[in-house]
Amino acid sequence: MGPAKSKIVHEPLGVVGIMGSWNFPVYTNLSPLISAIAAGNCAVIKPSEIAPNTLRKIKALFARNMDTSSYVCIEGAVEVAKALSNSKLDSICFTGSSEKGKLVAMAAGLNLVPCVLELGGKSPAIVDESANLELAARKIVAGKFLNAG
Repeated sequence: MGPAKSKIVHEPLGVVGIMGSWNFPVYTNLSPLISAIAAGNCAVIKPSEIAPNTLRKIKALFARNMDTSSYVCIEGAVEVAKALSNSKLDSICFTGSSEKGKLVAMAAGLNLVPCVLELGGKSPAIVDESANLELAARKIVAGKFLNAG
């Protein structure tokens, strides 16, 4: 309006908390981490304790390859996830169940922290009378079990 000008200024948020899921632990931890790094943020990631081998491998990769003053991999169960959710982060990225996502969103809201939630479902599918039932059944089963850990 008027003589005003606008521009886009890309600025990092600060420290991003990333909590990944057990059933796709590499992707749900490292994909948001890559985005956080590309945007110039620091990050704390907490892989799921239900995927302990992946957690140990990610932790070892961090120790060997990352600037651990800017990027930290932590481990722990529910209490650690609660503490991370309630921390004074600048953004939270959570992948997991709807039940846990509500708790993360509530903690983020109390601290006025923006959050991104990718919540699980039950792989719904609609098959109508025009479908090839054998093909539909194969695809539904494949989709249902694709990410089963």
